[in-house]
Order: sequence, then C-alpha cells, then structure tokens
Amino acid sequence: LLYPNVVSAKWSIGLTLEGNDVCAFRVSANQDVDDNEPEIMIDGMHHAREIMASEFPIMFAEYPASNYGIDPEITWLLYNRELYLVPIVNPDGVLYNEATNPNGGGMWRKNRRENSPISFGVDLNRNYPYQWGFDDSGSSPDPASDIYRGPGPASELETQAMMDFIDSREIRTHDTVHTYSNLTLYPWGYTSAPTP
Repeated sequence: LLYPNVVSAKWSIGLTLEGNDVCAFRVSANQDVDDNEPEIMIDGMHHAREIMASEFPIMFAEYPASNYGIDPEITWLLYNRELYLVPIVNPDGVLYNEATNPNGGGMWRKNRRENSPISFGVDLNRNYPYQWGFDDSGSSPDPASDIYRGPGPASELETQAMMDFIDSREIRTHDTVHTYSNLTLYPWGYTSAPTP
C-alpha cells in the first residue's frame, strides 16, 4: 500500500456469480474509521472491455493521497470527506477477457451470467432497477445483445452489491466512469428529458 496513512486496505462489498470479489477502498485522513462525513463515490468498469475505467478511480485516488499533508486544500478535503472507490464492478468479465485474450484486446463487455448454452452476460450498467426496461432503445430484452438489461431489475449479484453498498453509505455525489466516447452523461439514462 503506497499511502497507508490515508488509503484503506481494500475490502469486498459482494461476490459475483463466479465467486469473485467486488472490492472497494476508502481515501480519508481516518482511512480505517467510518467517520460521519460527507461521502464521495467513484466506480469503474461496469463494462469489462473499458480498461481505463478502472484506472481512473485508482489514479484519481492517488492525487489526494500523494498530496495529503502537502497541499492545504487536499489535506482539508481528506479531513472532512470520505472518498470511496470501486475500480472494477465487473471482475468476472475482466477475468474472462484476460483468459481469452492474455495479451490484451479482449472485447467482452457484460458479466458472465449464462442466459442459455449459447448466450452469456448482462450489461450491469443497464441492470439497475430505476426505470428498468423503460423501453428497448437504451437497453435490450435480447440476451444476445451487448446492452441486454438482464432477466429482471437488479438481477445480478454485482448490481446488488453496488446497491447494498450505496444504500449503506451517505454518499453525496457518485460518478461512474466509462471509456466509450468523449461524453459526460447526466441522469437520467432512460429518457432524453433534461435532469431536474
């Protein structure tokens, strides 16, 4: 651990269908204590092929960790906020890409749920329950689709782990990192109407 004074050890917030941990860690001046402070969350890699989506939360955490005690604003931030990071929401998909493409370049996107003998995976990003299945333009009911939303809302263990973790916290702001296109997306994803 490079910055043990402000970065906690990782811990599991839940298991995947294949038994892999979805891990989180905390950056705070009291990294081993759950203080009553406003909380910030950043997660990455809902989609297994978006490798840099896992790098961003880690590199983002490194900035305040390496500047703690040096930069007064960063030091204040870590005394008064807790930063929670989940770099890889979809470890099963990542491990599948590593197994099938050990030299890199794996393009598997979804998790590894067996939908049928010839169809695998749910797009975890489209499996959350709010407005699940609103229409078929932003997600698909077809298990063969890369944007298959799953057999039901929050059907996936990874989605459930994220929801349980978020519900157990007092998170004030939450960013989910993807690496497709040059876009900043705002809620809500089920409609093109502006976010209130």
